[in-house]
Amino acid sequence: MAPSTAPASPRTRAGVRLACAALVSLLTVAACKGADSDGPDIRGSGLRPASVDAAQRAAAYDAALRQAFDVDSTLVLLVDPAILPRNGSFARDAKLGDDVTRALVGRGMVRGSCEPTNVDGQHVPRCASPAPGYVVRFSDLYQMQGDTVRLFLAADRFQTASGVGPATRFAFESGFEVVKRGDAWRVAREGRRIAK
Repeated sequence: MAPSTAPASPRTRAGVRLACAALVSLLTVAACKGADSDGPDIRGSGLRPASVDAAQRAAAYDAALRQAFDVDSTLVLLVDPAILPRNGSFARDAKLGDDVTRALVGRGMVRGSCEPTNVDGQHVPRCASPAPGYVVRFSDLYQMQGDTVRLFLAADRFQTASGVGPATRFAFESGFEVVKRGDAWRVAREGRRIAK
């Protein structure tokens, strides 16, 4: 039997419109669930912040850094203490605690901190550093099931304060699912890196 080609009745069309409106409302609520007041919850996806101390937070960030970069003695990483907001922007409202920054430096991957200058999305940012490298920013840790957290890492290549370093801006952002096993954290999944 061939499908009916008769036009839908007004009652059926109204039901379809109502169902579509309900679906759009549900998707909008889901996208905004747990969001900051200034936009949708892009990075947090409705997940609550994880309850971990500064040392464990630094260890999770360290695992993401080791996944994102080829580690050798020439790599210079500085942490920008501004936390990446849930809404997907690069606003600089909240900051990592000094204890987290100290713990990151203590783990050896990060050499210090930098709130870069010359940040406008077009020019290469600058940091007070003896050599150029990358300045990295992290999101909060978002609790998933069990001992898994989600986090985001944004990296921007920087020049020294005197202008030594790359002339062309290069930046990327990636998401990670990081799992705690005992006292160690390891990356279980990395999202696609998105150039900024």
